[in-house]
Amino acid sequence: MKRLYRTVRLVLHAIAAVFYCGVVFPFINQEAKDRYVRKWSAKLMAISGVTMRIYHAERIAPRSLIVSNHISWLDIFLIYSHFNGHFIAKSTMANWPVMGYLGKKVGTLYLDRSSGRNLKQILGRLVGNLNDEERCIFFPEGTTAKQGEMLPFFPNLFEGAIQVNLPIQPFAIRYIMPDGSYAEAVDFSGDVSMQESMKRIFSADGITAELTVLPPIDPQGKTRRELAQASQAIIQSTIGNQTDSEPGNPVA
Repeated sequence: MKRLYRTVRLVLHAIAAVFYCGVVFPFINQEAKDRYVRKWSAKLMAISGVTMRIYHAERIAPRSLIVSNHISWLDIFLIYSHFNGHFIAKSTMANWPVMGYLGKKVGTLYLDRSSGRNLKQILGRLVGNLNDEERCIFFPEGTTAKQGEMLPFFPNLFEGAIQVNLPIQPFAIRYIMPDGSYAEAVDFSGDVSMQESMKRIFSADGITAELTVLPPIDPQGKTRRELAQASQAIIQSTIGNQTDSEPGNPVA
């Protein structure tokens, strides 16, 4: 019953977003759009039964290229609930029902890593957005990994920060249960389908999403591979530790 209730609420929430993005977005400015996306994303997390904790939000740079480890489809909404920016997502997400449409409406850039031409185009748009003083966000692993594990970071898009001379802002994400263990229901790796993932999350209770904003990394004098390795190292060291042991108060 709980899973059905959450599913119905999510469907209605998504329908409302399709209407709002299609009818209202053309007539409002970017600040109003960003505000709507933050509120809508926060409500989606609440509907999913996931509590959020954001650590060290004061570290966020006004202009930066945000990179994060990737665990679940929830990651996007966890980030969007507190921070604005243009996501760079894998091309298959463009075809997701509803979510693909909404992604296009909020400026998501869809990347096909198998296409060198597409990668070059995305890098060009990434540099353009950063030059326009907009944040961009991507998951350098290219796909999801199990909690506590990380796949090697693809270095290509780190080139954007080098060209514009803007910092890399690493985010560390993890989902935990009340006893501090990883929330296994959230894992979206391997052959887990979207439907199965939603079923697991909506059936669970007590999941807390933790996002830690890590210190910016200066790209000056570094190659894109060095930036990728430095970002991965600091994120890996953070998700392997108890986030709430760090100084600073979380933003619920």
